[in-house]
Amino acid sequence: MDNSNNRPSYEPQAPVDPPSEVTPRLGSLQRLLNAFSSPGKVFEDIRVKPTWVLALVGMMILTVGAQTIVLPHLDQETTIRQRMASRSDELSEEQIDQVVERAEKFTRFMPVITAVVVPIMWALLAAIFFLMLKLVGSEADYQRTLSTALHAYWPPAVVASVLMVALIQRAGKVTEDEIPNLMKSHIGAFLSPDAPSWLSSVATTLSVFNVWTVVLLVIGFKIVGRLSTARATTAVLVPWVVWLIGKAGLGLLQGMLS
Repeated sequence: MDNSNNRPSYEPQAPVDPPSEVTPRLGSLQRLLNAFSSPGKVFEDIRVKPTWVLALVGMMILTVGAQTIVLPHLDQETTIRQRMASRSDELSEEQIDQVVERAEKFTRFMPVITAVVVPIMWALLAAIFFLMLKLVGSEADYQRTLSTALHAYWPPAVVASVLMVALIQRAGKVTEDEIPNLMKSHIGAFLSPDAPSWLSSVATTLSVFNVWTVVLLVIGFKIVGRLSTARATTAVLVPWVVWLIGKAGLGLLQGMLS
């Protein structure tokens, strides 16, 4: 009896092609533009392939550009005289004038100094977040961490800088202590001038723009670092809390010395 019809047939199958490598959908400039409206899509793209050069250059141009516009409106003499009021008995008028003159000369070089410091600052900030991501169990590398941080800070930084430039043009000459209060975006702008220095230092940090940044960082590290919301939040908030404590300590020390 022929059972050939009942035997299963084993026909050779065509080899299955390996899945094609995922490629990023957005270019560097598109990522900066989409960071305002579609941050999740940007961070998904960064997880595939990080980009940071254009974002870093953009941050440098934004920071130096805003500083170049703001500095001419800074009333250096009044700022220095206010801070030296407690030492008026120790310093002569000529000595105070010399301090003001040196400060004004130093201010001219601030944009150049800022252009050098900004990349170093971002490298250190990314290193801190990279360490935090490792501590909470993420496998994200340094370049993805740096790219995520830059694109998270970008939208709040742009909006804050544009508003500051617009407001200071209307304000004219202001002291250094008045600049943070031009925008009523933080709790410190509503505190009494007699509030303790440590409280003012912390309150100025609790701004709409910083909250916006923290939210974007959590979203970014959750996606890029493949973390839960709780772990991504921990990686972001621990450095921020340490920074707040440091600012409060410096403010307290300043209050004790003044």
